[in-house]
This record gives sequence, structure tokens and C-alpha cells, in this order.
Amino acid sequence: MIHRRELIQIAAASALPAAPRHFGEGPLKFFTPAEDAVLDRLADIILPTDEQSPGAHEAKVSRYIDLVAAYSTAALQQRWREGIKDVEAAARSRFGAAYSTLTRQQQEELMGVMAAHEGKPENALERFFEMLKPAVVDGYRFSEIGTRQYMRWKGNGGALSYRI
Repeated sequence: MIHRRELIQIAAASALPAAPRHFGEGPLKFFTPAEDAVLDRLADIILPTDEQSPGAHEAKVSRYIDLVAAYSTAALQQRWREGIKDVEAAARSRFGAAYSTLTRQQQEELMGVMAAHEGKPENALERFFEMLKPAVVDGYRFSEIGTRQYMRWKGNGGALSYRI
């Protein structure tokens, strides 16, 4: 159960320009290590490392998604778990192997299938992509790497600060 103070902190962190977060410290709150590994690879394909900044893997975006899922409703938690299972089923159906054992090229091909009807998903795998992509973008945006290295945020030097 989430405590009121935690809820206020999460809401404040998402609504106000705040210091970037370090995800990935401590144990997973919701996903299993295997589920986290799948999310980490998916996130890294959506936001890979490039010449501007490190990618979702380095920013530990999957750990942000873990935090969000841990405090989500049971129905949303089930959608996350089912989505990961759908990715695994698609990997086995298409390539005959678990997602984590596929080559990067095969994983990217599967991502293309997931994103094929972006904006108008036609199946469970595509609906999972519709849920996953904004979570990856948010996780990157709120991470230390995304905030400081990609967006070059220097802090709220002259701004008022609030303590919750």
C-alpha cells in the first residue's frame, strides 16, 4: 500500500521541475529480474545510445517503469505483466526463442511489429507498445542522464524550493 506522503512526493516529482532521479538503486519493487531484463531491452531499442547522450539502458529506465508499476492499480499491473508475456510469446512464435536470447536485429524487428499500427493498435502486442513507449520517454526524461546530459538541465538555481 502506498502511503499518502509517498503519493504526494510522486505527484510533486512529476508535476514540478525537480532534480533528476537515480533509478536502479535497491531491489526491484514489482517486476521479476527476468521481466526487468525484457523491459530494459525494449526501452533501449526505443531510446538507444546515440552521439548526443546515453540511452534508456544507461538511464535505467526499466527501473523507473518498475517504480511506476509498483504503485499502479492491480489492473494496470496486470497489463504490464501480460504485455511482457505477449512480447515473449511473439518472440517464441516468430523466432522460436525467448526474447532475451534474440539478437539485437531480431529484437528490433519485433519492436517494428509492436509499433506497426502506432496510434491505432490492433492487437495486445501493439496495445502494450502504446503503454510502453510513453513510460520509456517519461523514465528517460526524469532520469539523471535524460535531465542533465540530454536536456542539459542545470538546476533551479534561482527558483524557490519546497520541502515535502
